[in-house]
Amino acid sequence: MKAVIINEFGGIDKLIYTDIKKPVPKDNEVLVKNEIIGVGKPDYMVRAGIYPYLKKQPPELVIGNECAGYVEAVGKNVKDIKVGDPVWVVNMPGYGAYAEYISVAEKFATVLPANIPFEKAVGLGNYFVAYALLHEAGRGTDGHSLYILGGAGGVGTALIKLALHDGWEVISGADTDAKCEHLRAIGTTHVFNSTKVDQYHKVKELTDQRGVDLVFDQWVGKNFYKEFDMLANFGMVVVYNWLEGSPNEDFFPHMVDHAINAQAVRIFSSHIYDNDPQRLRKIQEQVFSLIASEEIKPEIFDILPLTQVQKAHELLDASKITGKLLLKP
Repeated sequence: MKAVIINEFGGIDKLIYTDIKKPVPKDNEVLVKNEIIGVGKPDYMVRAGIYPYLKKQPPELVIGNECAGYVEAVGKNVKDIKVGDPVWVVNMPGYGAYAEYISVAEKFATVLPANIPFEKAVGLGNYFVAYALLHEAGRGTDGHSLYILGGAGGVGTALIKLALHDGWEVISGADTDAKCEHLRAIGTTHVFNSTKVDQYHKVKELTDQRGVDLVFDQWVGKNFYKEFDMLANFGMVVVYNWLEGSPNEDFFPHMVDHAINAQAVRIFSSHIYDNDPQRLRKIQEQVFSLIASEEIKPEIFDILPLTQVQKAHELLDASKITGKLLLKP
């Protein structure tokens, strides 16, 4: 079968489109013939060698953790999925999806409702994370205002749409005017170019100096401590990635400086559901319902052939994707 592998960690030049052996499902696995493949930040992290949950290593490591297609075969211990079922796959170990076929544990494959096409299904991974961020990781704050750092990507767009659906006042920054226009087009309450203004002051200005109840941060980096200045009383920063690395200083003293505001930090990973499938299913059911009813419409950025995987990662690395970028085997 055709697949994209890496023989060593690194840049987009390490992505190799080639022939490899078709997988055979183990007793607890399902074999899926992929119809569509999702591109996301976890794929960059695996390619770069910084994904903390990776369970396999190069050489011949097939990257990609999200895809959708039809089940072609099942292992003898598989209980709830049968041959021919349309499924959405999020392989939480972080690999295997950039291929014509993937064999994964049954718990990582979800049977799709008939009214959700594969192109929308692959975007569900972003919406699952966004729903969990908003409704689980973000619990315990007052009010309904939030700020998303870099909201134009897949998870950011999903967060914005879900938050607007729930009646939140949503503020988001983006690093280009084109991305800002995209955020306005999907209804974001307040939008600004984060390269042209000081985001910490701008958020306070837009909230009449109150600050926001939630900040969703995928970057972290050296200025992380400044985010406490954007929070309202009982506000919370929810970290769901750290693409710019850890803070360059201990941020706890800055939290102490804001003790009178009772602020908090929560670090979220969707791997919290790896051993809690019932809780995961409840979240998925909520997202399925919103997508199937078209109360929420996922944004598809583009669909490229799998042969153009390097172009896809060039867009990913340059942060030029708004919505979800897909690959077609």
